Amino acid sequence: MRVISGKYKGRNIYSPRGEVRPTTDIVKGSLFSILENRGLVEGAAVLDVFCGTGAVGIEALSRGADSCVFVDHNTDNVSRNLDAMGINARLVRADFRRALRLLRGSKFDIIFADPPYAAGYAEEVLKCVFKYDMIKPNGVIIIEHSSSNGLINAPENCIIERRVLGAAALEIITRGDNEGGIGGSV
Repeated sequence: MRVISGKYKGRNIYSPRGEVRPTTDIVKGSLFSILENRGLVEGAAVLDVFCGTGAVGIEALSRGADSCVFVDHNTDNVSRNLDAMGINARLVRADFRRALRLLRGSKFDIIFADPPYAAGYAEEVLKCVFKYDMIKPNGVIIIEHSSSNGLINAPENCIIERRVLGAAALEIITRGDNEGGIGGSV
């Protein structure tokens, strides 16, 4: 695995076999194509939940995001990657529920969550994000999950775009009440 584009382009991302299921380069490339076409990455505040190796958050920082908070119950892998690249970022080592509760009051432009596919945490992450009002008005939440799963249930007044990329599906969720008009058909 590597960083695809930007400041850290080509840098390797350490990913121990069997410990994590990192987001593939194809999925990352598609995701960032969508986000950059919407003008969301440059200067963004990013939250990477279930970050594992930190590949998505590091990619965002490489492409111009201002900050990223990395959340996982084990931050050893992301810490190793951040140290290797000389990146200073906030790490929250906790269960995702506790971490999101600790971060309430923080607002993010991009929230990415890649929970274990079989765990069923996707909807719980969404509930916490909306309960704690963590998404900026023009922000997006992206949930990666198995493409064999159906569309996740988002809170009312949300717009969901689904992209299937092999075994992975991305649900890109925007608030239907956002003021900047990013929502709508995509």
